[in-house]
Amino acid sequence: MPARWLRPARMAVCLVVSRAREIASADAPRVVRIGWSCGRAILAAVSELLRLLTVGLLGGAVLFAVLLVPAILHQRRRFGQVRPRRLLGLAIICLYSMTLVGLTLAPAYDVAVTCRHRIGGVVRLDPVGTVSAVMQLRREGASWAAVATSFPVMQAAMNTALFVPTGLILRGMLRWDAVTSVAAGMMLSAAIEVTQYTGAWGLYPCGVRIADIEDLLWNTVGVAIGALVGHLLARGARAPYTDPVEGDLAGTVLDRHDDI
Repeated sequence: MPARWLRPARMAVCLVVSRAREIASADAPRVVRIGWSCGRAILAAVSELLRLLTVGLLGGAVLFAVLLVPAILHQRRRFGQVRPRRLLGLAIICLYSMTLVGLTLAPAYDVAVTCRHRIGGVVRLDPVGTVSAVMQLRREGASWAAVATSFPVMQAAMNTALFVPTGLILRGMLRWDAVTSVAAGMMLSAAIEVTQYTGAWGLYPCGVRIADIEDLLWNTVGVAIGALVGHLLARGARAPYTDPVEGDLAGTVLDRHDDI
């Protein structure tokens, strides 16, 4: 992983951490020390997220480079010319796919440290954990703004947003029907959760990520939203055309005008 790509972000994180250490001295008020501890945890999480995101984007770029020449040859054989918008669609699919792998399957923390305190995999089977957390926050007097920015709600929102592109790709680009798109997205999410639970099917000595049934539910919601948006985009793009090209990867929405 090219560390230089993360250098600006890490420098910013280091500056914030350095300043926070100055504030959070031993004689600082307790609330300041608690704030420093929470801030340090958030900064660590952001740094790790940047690392996983970078790994995914680099993997997507490599995958696109591998598929670029075959895609160009396929387009020249089928259409007689190269269609840049279809190549753009292929690039988007490659980048998103590998970013999804990086964010969901790559170890989030040091494997040795994680497996030192864990045997096998960890699974959470509470499908209403977020709802329970929201209700608990409200009982404790938290405002709706505080609830909306709480960790459970933010995690649910990110799990939903992460799979919206899946629905867009399946429904809008590949033109699968809505039921098939949502079912395929749900199966993809289930496969990810099982892979997390099994430690990438034995690649790691323990389950380095936590399998959560709520992740599966929110991921499926994201696929459904993406499928709906993809359907609307595809219908709008298809309106002026009577003979769209069927089944060509990543070309349905991005490259309609090239079919004329």
